Amino acid sequence: MRNLCLRIEYDGTEFHGFARQQGVRTVQGVLESVLTAILGEPTEVIGASRTDAGVHARGQVVNFRTSRPIPTERLTTILNRRLPIDLKVLDAREVSESFHARFSACSRVYRYTIYTGKHPSVWRIRYAWHLPRQLDCTAMQTALQQILGEHDFRPYSVKVPAEQNTVRTLYRGQVRPTRDGVQIDLEASSFLRGMVRLIVGDLMQVGSGMLPIDAPAERLRTRQRATYMAPPQGLCLIRVKYRR
Repeated sequence: MRNLCLRIEYDGTEFHGFARQQGVRTVQGVLESVLTAILGEPTEVIGASRTDAGVHARGQVVNFRTSRPIPTERLTTILNRRLPIDLKVLDAREVSESFHARFSACSRVYRYTIYTGKHPSVWRIRYAWHLPRQLDCTAMQTALQQILGEHDFRPYSVKVPAEQNTVRTLYRGQVRPTRDGVQIDLEASSFLRGMVRLIVGDLMQVGSGMLPIDAPAERLRTRQRATYMAPPQGLCLIRVKYRR
């Protein structure tokens, strides 16, 4: 059996998340269905990150096993002909037997986009959180800097079983102003369900003056759960990193 790796991108608007679910359209479900039809054998796809409904990806990574000898460059072309317009393959390669898209990854990079224009934009509505207000990016960056490193991020999670390990390492965080909004980049070993959107929710409140700068760090110390979750359309999985 060959172990093949795909780097894919998708517009998450019409998907009920990445993970396969009965009766609804998901990235994993669509990709497995097309691969099974092309390869003529049941195909199970493993994803590096299980993005939620409405969340996008520019650099999601998946792997699957097949006995078929189809060249990777040909597979990319055939897949892109059959896949819908909101899901495409960027590249394909053969990897070692031990490679696992999820467990071999050393970090994931997510980007959250906030659009602060006065009026809604047709071109931004699917890919940004429309928040028509001024945000203090310096205060947001300071607050984010205080929660970098290894912490128990359970306060920034949803629907996580009590017995699950919720300690994660947030390697990098950057808040930067753009021409018409704010972008927030987060890189971590892995993310809990809802973690990025809950962190962004707190940062937005800091930037709006609704919370003090030390509120996110204090939340981790007191373990008080975050409740303000940013909407999904502003979130995008940018890259999954692996050791060479």
